[in-house]
Amino acid sequence: MQIKSVLSRFLELLFPPRCALCGAVIPAGVQVCTRCRQENPCVHAEKRIDLPEGGKTISCKVPYRYEGKIREAIIRFKFYGRTSSAIFFGERVADEFAGQADQFDFITSVPVSAQRKKRRGYNQSELIARNAAQRLRLPYAEVLEKIADNPEQHKLSREDRKRNVCGVYRLLSSGTIQGKRILLIDDIVTTGATLGECAKELLEAGAQAVTCATIAEVEYPQLKS
Repeated sequence: MQIKSVLSRFLELLFPPRCALCGAVIPAGVQVCTRCRQENPCVHAEKRIDLPEGGKTISCKVPYRYEGKIREAIIRFKFYGRTSSAIFFGERVADEFAGQADQFDFITSVPVSAQRKKRRGYNQSELIARNAAQRLRLPYAEVLEKIADNPEQHKLSREDRKRNVCGVYRLLSSGTIQGKRILLIDDIVTTGATLGECAKELLEAGAQAVTCATIAEVEYPQLKS
């Protein structure tokens, strides 16, 4: 145990922890520096997600807007391998449900296609969800799969987004879904088409309830017309 402690301190000297938003050196156990925390406060937004073909909506909690340093950090995390940021993102998502963990049976995430996961090396939403699950002391379960490597949503208009995700998600096992209350996590939400499609699959498979969460929300004016 003492050897591990010495080794840990040695590694911290060589590779000190850095702020997930600006890269400044920070104390161990902290994810962002004081300045970035003050300059990027959580907005604690709640968005309604439309379910396809049902006329119903579900809730999606969002701690941040997709702008400034939050946007830059998500881009580094999602496209440039900064996977260590998943700890910070997972903690912020989990904090939106502080004291409410007993409302869920498990946490899951929006899947990516096998091709995209192979290219990127990881599913960013899964990393956020696993860290959120750890903070909330809830189990994580992989229950959905993506069966098509369709175009990325940010390249499409609002209406095209709905068509683009229709039928591309499939349940892995209905046995873990029946009667369950599920927290479904993605990285960002714009129109909510992806989350709505995934939630529909879970509810049709027998889930009692689905609640969503993402780290940030893209404002509608940023959407392509």
